[in-house]
Amino acid sequence: MLPLFFTLFLGFSSQRAYCQVDRGGVPRSFQLQFVQKSLLKVIDVASPDLLTIQKEDINDASLEKPYRVGVEVAVKISSDSDGQWDNIPGGGRIWRATISCKDAQGIGLNYNELRLPEGSDLFVYTPDHSSIIGAITADEIPDPAFTTRPLEGDELVIEYYQPAKVTQQPVIQISGIVFMYRGFNTSDVEAKSATAGDCEVNVNCVEGQNWKNQKQGVVKILTKVGAKTYYCSGSVVNNTSQNFSGLILTAGHCSETSINSVISEASDEDYKHWVFYFNYEYPGCANTGGTTELTTVGASKLATSTGLADFGSDFLLVKSLKEIPAKYKAFYCGWDISNSNSPSGVGIHHPDGGVKKISTYSTYLDSGSFQGSGHNTHWIVSWVPTVNGYGVTEGGSSGSPLFDKDGLVIGTLSGGGSSCSSQTDADDYGKVSYSWTSNGSLASQQLKPWLDSINSGITKMPGSFNENLTVANFSANSNIIPVGGSINFYDLSSGKPFKWHWSFQSGNPYESTNQNPTGIVFERYGKMNVKLVVTNALNSDSIVKEGFIDVRAIVSPNPSKGSISILSDINNTNEITIEVFDAIGKMAQSYTYSGSSAANYTINLPDYGNVFIIRIIQGNQVQTHKVVVVH
Repeated sequence: MLPLFFTLFLGFSSQRAYCQVDRGGVPRSFQLQFVQKSLLKVIDVASPDLLTIQKEDINDASLEKPYRVGVEVAVKISSDSDGQWDNIPGGGRIWRATISCKDAQGIGLNYNELRLPEGSDLFVYTPDHSSIIGAITADEIPDPAFTTRPLEGDELVIEYYQPAKVTQQPVIQISGIVFMYRGFNTSDVEAKSATAGDCEVNVNCVEGQNWKNQKQGVVKILTKVGAKTYYCSGSVVNNTSQNFSGLILTAGHCSETSINSVISEASDEDYKHWVFYFNYEYPGCANTGGTTELTTVGASKLATSTGLADFGSDFLLVKSLKEIPAKYKAFYCGWDISNSNSPSGVGIHHPDGGVKKISTYSTYLDSGSFQGSGHNTHWIVSWVPTVNGYGVTEGGSSGSPLFDKDGLVIGTLSGGGSSCSSQTDADDYGKVSYSWTSNGSLASQQLKPWLDSINSGITKMPGSFNENLTVANFSANSNIIPVGGSINFYDLSSGKPFKWHWSFQSGNPYESTNQNPTGIVFERYGKMNVKLVVTNALNSDSIVKEGFIDVRAIVSPNPSKGSISILSDINNTNEITIEVFDAIGKMAQSYTYSGSSAANYTINLPDYGNVFIIRIIQGNQVQTHKVVVVH
């Protein structure tokens, strides 16, 4: 048995695993001890006046508005003038900045310009490494005006990695800190579930059993309207051409704010910072089990009823700037414009920006107006108690879909009186049938030009999944090999791709366009990444498996009589350090070498002791080997 020192030592050299939302992976600084210890100067951002914010929210509580949860604090933070650059042994460098805004429940970043060179990437994470966004590459940035969603706490770190081969400089210009002041306590179940009323029903309770498809089309939306940030809900919707183009339906008032009683709307630039959350829900009926944060960033406005002389049907249709990833398994909800009065159905929504909930109605809807529009623009719904609660709506539910008995969207939530303390009060949903062509004569005031661009004339469009999308996945015949060993890879992608592009870190060959590459030789020790990009007629999808192949240096013979040969790399050109530790954890020897002629390096171990630990260091790759000496 190894002494306690070696148990701890070996454990320290392993990498902690994280659940990722974007490309996945771990920021380089987590693996570099000298970088971890380097002190980053904290950029302190002045907090907004919370008393003024509270007064504004009290005034807004009487109005039908989305649920404000944050404000933008203007800053000027740039990789050119702020933060810290560090070189990485073996090549490459990283830039990091720690940003703090006291008393924030969460912090997000708005970029007025974010441009990353090909091959580089960006991470944003909390100082305790509990929450990580990334890796973000140029492929994940649909527009230079970009946002990284808020992470919990009042401090975060941004980290940019630039490989040695990349000479182009990044443009990282942060123009605003999204200061989240409520609705963002997510550190424990009780805090998270408290963001919605106790009477609300989780969508994965028995009440949602028959609505599993529809729930996958409902999204939480974090909007930006000027300097204010709101939560709303919305639904991904189908169109008659079924091109799965990322159309999202919500409420018009989700794009509005009031300043001194003057209504203003989100600008085109504001929409680029909207964040859409998919599948944000508990896995079961209880308020436990954790959630995922699968997001896209950015949208463009297509049509809305805002700015009319009367309130209209209160709708907003936007198009996601980035294709909704196939792995999100979004359902493209169907709709009904026949103005038929449904006898039953549900509403699915994100009250207070919390996890997805479901509300149930079992009587015929009424038809009426909202805020004195004078037209039958809205469906009036009253909710009923169910097995697990009394689903109602709250701030943040605005824009959420109302489904009829056939599972089709017939309305978007404007507001109403229902709450956990007023369960029998009615809610008002802008009719999809009215939004179709009745708000105005322009395409920018109607749903029809966007949801039925082929002029099919149908009144009921079923929902569907985009089952033809390809989703990248793969496996290998082994995950652990010695330096110089080979691996066979197997494509497991769905959606019948016809094009493959593999990339193998330290592999020979480095890349392949075969569906199932064989005999890929790995010439350098360490945990190596493998990337696969697949393409079919409709889309491309990629997956990066970080550290997927564990290439082990060859230390032989083992057991040894005192002399060992170390093969760490084939055709090595980088500097390698070898450290020898004895049984009590004392460093006994240290060697540094490089050069392709020194692929095999021979050392003589100390003439005392029977067990030694060999630590091999090259750049950010650290590997340990136990060697037994037989005298």
